[in-house]
Amino acid sequence: MRRTLAALGALVIAAAVLASAQARNDADPLPRRGWFGVALAPHEAGALVTSVVVGSSAATHGVTAGDVIRAVDEAAMRSPEQVIAAVSRHSVADVVVIDLERKGQPLRLSVRIGELPRETLPGTTFEYGSVTLMDGSRLRTILSKPERRDGPRPAVMLIPGGGCGSIDTPLAPDIAQPGLMRTIAARGYVTMRVEKSGVGDSRGPSCETIGYRQELDGYRAALAALTRHPDVDSSQVYLLGISLGGVFAPVLARETRIRGIAVFGTLASAPGKYPGRSDRFFEEFSTVDIPAAWSDVDARVLVLHGQFDETTAEADHARIAALVNARHPGRASHQELAGLDHCWTRHATESSSKGNCGKGQENSTLADALLAFFGNGVRS
Repeated sequence: MRRTLAALGALVIAAAVLASAQARNDADPLPRRGWFGVALAPHEAGALVTSVVVGSSAATHGVTAGDVIRAVDEAAMRSPEQVIAAVSRHSVADVVVIDLERKGQPLRLSVRIGELPRETLPGTTFEYGSVTLMDGSRLRTILSKPERRDGPRPAVMLIPGGGCGSIDTPLAPDIAQPGLMRTIAARGYVTMRVEKSGVGDSRGPSCETIGYRQELDGYRAALAALTRHPDVDSSQVYLLGISLGGVFAPVLARETRIRGIAVFGTLASAPGKYPGRSDRFFEEFSTVDIPAAWSDVDARVLVLHGQFDETTAEADHARIAALVNARHPGRASHQELAGLDHCWTRHATESSSKGNCGKGQENSTLADALLAFFGNGVRS
């Protein structure tokens, strides 16, 4: 009874969050963030421009590779990170004053900031929307859907890892979690991503300061938007949890009926503290009974773990499958992916993988396993 009441309370809270989730999207679209369009490297006099993207604000205003950015808006720059932070404070169409050194000569440019490009993928349309939470935070959503109109389609929503990096990377789309979602989108699925508060285009408190509950509210709102989308078969919605995202997945599945959950490199319980997130985040997370949430999952579950994953343990993944199967026999399966690290690149040996997450051989092992799992639920 206590668990039932707790679940009912969670549903009431979720309903309140979702009631305002999409209220302002059509009338007041969330602006795209500004974009300068250069790659930078450290330099003793500021930040060295190593390349310039064709068509970017930097290219249009004459910035070239080899220039050294010494100041932005008359504030001295000491690193690429400072340049990025200074430029990112501006909105699209703002004018930024850039002081350069070019071949030993000073040069001042007034650069009008352009808009960050949007993703493209053959045969796929991307919709850039947003969800609005009860505290007024507005989170960027990126939904992809096949251009071919043949009725509602199965959908996959990403629940990303626990860091504060962006999942909106249109200029490097085929790497990391955004790249994985593009692979899934290319196979005809609708996909959904949502940025965390204060990341990318999202408006609200910085990701580093928010708590677990606010992050969960963002996923709730995005999942509700996905299931309501006219191109989505709401009976075939899957959650894909990567790393810490896998810990959010069973909590969401308690509140919204989904077809299945796939997780990779995750935990069987709430996380301990690590740098980059607030104390409140971990304090709120510690009150959540993750094993109980997994026990309640009445959906297909695929639990994946890399053989050379230094971040998470195989035992946790086996435990997740056992928790699901104890109450719903045969629902969950656990697979170890040979040679893969936590970043799902492949290494020949465990010793060669040590400290080299993401530096191994690119491969399709994880994507293949996920597509096979999702495909079992796709109607012909």
